[in-house]
Amino acid sequence: MNDIQGYQNGPIETGASRAKEMSPRAYNLVMSALIFLGFCAMGAGAYFTSTMSFARMMMSGAALPLVFGSFILTIVGIVMMSAAAGKQSVGLSLAGYVIFASTFGLTASFGLANYDLPTINTAFIATAAITFVFGALGVTFPKFFQRVYGIGFGVLLATILVEIVLMFMGVSQSITDLIVIVVFAGFIGYDTYVATTVPPTLPNAVLMASNLFVDIINVFLRILNILGRRD
Repeated sequence: MNDIQGYQNGPIETGASRAKEMSPRAYNLVMSALIFLGFCAMGAGAYFTSTMSFARMMMSGAALPLVFGSFILTIVGIVMMSAAAGKQSVGLSLAGYVIFASTFGLTASFGLANYDLPTINTAFIATAAITFVFGALGVTFPKFFQRVYGIGFGVLLATILVEIVLMFMGVSQSITDLIVIVVFAGFIGYDTYVATTVPPTLPNAVLMASNLFVDIINVFLRILNILGRRD
């Protein structure tokens, strides 16, 4: 992935970098491994939410503080990783990713409870294909993804507002899921490109992996929503 030289012009400040740079291959492997660990955390969360213990927590109302706490800790993990990338702190970046992956994975796992394994597998394969295609497009056509990145945020915000209105109206539409999939597919392309513009250090790999993990999970969950409506 990190084949573009001259990455000193990337979005992360590199002038005071203290982390040792890795080879492009090691950098890509670290990012892939971290994304895989994020999926493992999501799988562990799905297992936990399917147990009787969690069901009793839901009935007693104790699950709400868990969900809220996970959301807060996810933000804390993101802040830690961002700070670590600026300071090039290996320890802080890894600690931030552990917090982020475990809490975000737990929150995202709630969306798996209503689907069977074949549906989940189909969604996973489709997500992998989208990730590969748009990751390659992001590196091949970086200027295009830079131009549409801001537009994507605007479209995403508008779509979420529409979904909130439709939710209160009791209306469920696959079109909003498709829009969100397209937007986050674009984010995958953009974040893949960004990953090639920063020095291949461990803190940068952690931050880039977290960005891509969020993109990929959102595509995955939206595909699940579409497949679930068809079952």
